[in-house]
Amino acid sequence: MSNVFIIGELNHKIQRAKESLFTGVLAIGTHNEVEWFLYFLVGQIVWANTRTHSKRRWHRQCLKYSPDLSKKAIHDIAHQPENYKVMAQLVMQQKFSREQFSQVVIGCISEILFDIIYQATLELKTSQKLIYKVSSRNGANFPCIGLHREPIWQQVQQDWHAWQQANLTDYNPNLAPKIIRADILRERTSEATFRELEKLADGQLTLRDLAVKTGQPLILLTQSLIPHIRRDLMKLVNVKDLSSAPYIKPRTPTSFVPSSGSHHSVAKKRAAVTSSIKANPVKRQRPCTCSQANNDKGKAVVAYVDDNLADSQAMADIFKESDYRYVNISDSLQALTKLLELKPQLIFLDLVMPVVNGYELCAQIRRISVLKDVPVIIMTNNNSIPDRVRAKVVGSNGFLGKPIKPKRVLKVVLKHLQTEPVTSTSPAQFSRLSPSSV
Repeated sequence: MSNVFIIGELNHKIQRAKESLFTGVLAIGTHNEVEWFLYFLVGQIVWANTRTHSKRRWHRQCLKYSPDLSKKAIHDIAHQPENYKVMAQLVMQQKFSREQFSQVVIGCISEILFDIIYQATLELKTSQKLIYKVSSRNGANFPCIGLHREPIWQQVQQDWHAWQQANLTDYNPNLAPKIIRADILRERTSEATFRELEKLADGQLTLRDLAVKTGQPLILLTQSLIPHIRRDLMKLVNVKDLSSAPYIKPRTPTSFVPSSGSHHSVAKKRAAVTSSIKANPVKRQRPCTCSQANNDKGKAVVAYVDDNLADSQAMADIFKESDYRYVNISDSLQALTKLLELKPQLIFLDLVMPVVNGYELCAQIRRISVLKDVPVIIMTNNNSIPDRVRAKVVGSNGFLGKPIKPKRVLKVVLKHLQTEPVTSTSPAQFSRLSPSSV
């Protein structure tokens, strides 16, 4: 009954956030100490963190879902203060797939949700309850990965139920097994088994770490060690988070395995990743470009969020001779922050971008008061009815197909920024438009 109450309480918080399209943080703690943070973006859990094993957790998930990354690169990313942003930047640079990024993040979220249930179970045994605190947060300063719509919370509940069924509720997967009576353990196991246990149960790797290292399901691995723990031949001990020393010694000095389809040499790729991780990991790959000088701040602003160089240049050419200030934002992670600075009168969003797509970014824009009424046009090659419907659902004002055509763009600009009737849609007329006519 107690576990039903625990899961029900947390489920209520998550469902309420989903229904209200909540953007903010749900802080969860024991007594007066906050332990976990669940980050919501428009009702969806997009990130989770905790003070315990944050580096170890990130390292573990990267090892599990990122075969393209070398062990050194995984170690370097895990030890960055903002490893989420570091990894997201690699996605922006097309050096890490969005699919893998999503898996790593979902893995971290799942572990933390599981740990919340585990800790709540312990608290109930002492007649204590978890404390929930909600704080709103500006969507522009928020983790904005677009996760696949996987039922994370539902899967965690299934995982916990399986943990219960295996009679493991007294065992914390964040503890590390350690041999304490090696002589007796050697007598009661074969030599090969003892040697294997000696390598694994050294008190340095948690049960979760060992599951990833050995490729075994966590439940089966834990069950295989429980008999030795119950006989006091092993014990589970607390282990610190990863230190600055290498967690797993790299086999090669390379930082990254080259991905197919890149336009750079291997040497340039390695240099780019090294620079991203060590020098300035959250720096944009290329700055936002503007067709007008900085002294054009009085002009109406048209912003275009797209990481595609060719399309961004095509839009820049269209606005080159106009009386509008055109700005291209190439980094979708920084888009909301930049849009808040610019306060544009019209926003074009590319639909297909790494980390955050046009639908997700549009939904975020509509949650920000100073941007919620700005016309937003989604641009894509996928000009289908379902895409148009979804664009409307997230709050866009229009849907423009690619390739980019000057007359199409002009028509949209005149529709949203021109108050008087227009009989012509020629680029010549577009160039004569001024902010005063808006």
